[in-house]
Amino acid sequence: MLAGSAKPYWMSRFTSRFCGDESGSVAIIFGLTLTGIIMFVACAIDIGRANMARTRLTTAVDATTLYAAKELRTKGLDIAAIRPIARDFFNNNVKSAAKLITVTGFDVALAGNGTGVTIDVKAEIMTTFARIAGINKINLPQSATAVFNEQDQNVEVALQLDVTGSMNDRINGARKIDSLKIASSNLLDILLPASGNGNAKFRVGIAPFSAGVNAGSYAQAVSGSAAPGGCVFERRSTFNDASDATPTGPDSLKTIKDLGPSANAISPACPTNASVTALTNDRSKLQPTINALAPGGWTSGHLGTTWAWGLVSPNWSAVWPANSKPAPYGDNSTRKIAILMTDGIYNTVGGTNDGTEFGGSFGVESRARAVALCNAMKDKGITIYTVGFIASGDNAAAADTLKACANDDSHFYHAEDGNQLDAAFRDIAQKISALRLSK
Repeated sequence: MLAGSAKPYWMSRFTSRFCGDESGSVAIIFGLTLTGIIMFVACAIDIGRANMARTRLTTAVDATTLYAAKELRTKGLDIAAIRPIARDFFNNNVKSAAKLITVTGFDVALAGNGTGVTIDVKAEIMTTFARIAGINKINLPQSATAVFNEQDQNVEVALQLDVTGSMNDRINGARKIDSLKIASSNLLDILLPASGNGNAKFRVGIAPFSAGVNAGSYAQAVSGSAAPGGCVFERRSTFNDASDATPTGPDSLKTIKDLGPSANAISPACPTNASVTALTNDRSKLQPTINALAPGGWTSGHLGTTWAWGLVSPNWSAVWPANSKPAPYGDNSTRKIAILMTDGIYNTVGGTNDGTEFGGSFGVESRARAVALCNAMKDKGITIYTVGFIASGDNAAAADTLKACANDDSHFYHAEDGNQLDAAFRDIAQKISALRLSK
């Protein structure tokens, strides 16, 4: 064929079809795209498994951290004792995800200046489909810290404890008074643990009551005279009955000699073994008071509330020793809290009761005075928790005064047995200390 001559028709057509045929490249592109889709779906499946595992792991770590911090605080354990307790608790909580998760590391350390714990967990899940993309495992590190939120505040806690005759009754075989000792001791374990992990800014005072209050060494200061057995009652003047006026002059408290011949106070008129204990962060001063609690007498609940207020009232500062003086009202660095506990209806005034559970007019007056005191305390910014140790079947009206005294329904606790009483005291102590996850 001569140069420049035209190509034969058949050659031109073949060349055109060969150059224009895209079927092979489409197959290649489709193959590459399908591989990418498969890898994406594979990874998505494993990522979904990882997210589910992470959720379960986070829940287990958070729950374990809170539990470990509570055990540290309430039982005074050191970190070496906490570690196996925490691991066992974690294992039980993560059990449902055991087929997904492999735990490769578990560490517990103190946090918050010894008031809490940090738990670090190293874990992973092995992939299934993502292996085709070269991803054999996904790491799931988790960390949580739980501390008792000490804040920058001082905390003053007044504990009103009922030691009347009915506290000798039994619920489920246990004497009420013995259950109260356990619950009160456990409250101190949280607020002032024996291990020294507690914040020195916490101070607790105790006011046991029955028909009267045993003021102990403070009787002279509040009554202005010698008080037989340290036993004191209402103010000499009723003008400031619903206040925290300084207990001097007409506002001082009566002794048993001032009650007159009409008083029929049940003997003992006051707690015989346990007297008022002023605010302190020294556990060794508080525990003996709890250990000495003994039941006897009628229920003059408003007197217990008067003393609970007095323990945290700056107007009573002259009564207390230097280390027990309450902070002024309006001091933003201090929280004032009262815990009012009783096992029955308030029924006594001036050591006098009409011989019935309700106490007749004396009971009506005692309950009215108690509510008036509580309202005045709340007006001063004092937070009030109340605990009714009232067995199932007991008079439900016994809880009414406590409900009226509490800040709100969430601050009122109804305990029908010793375990519930202990749980109530623990819950209050934990709220006061503010156990929380910080991260």
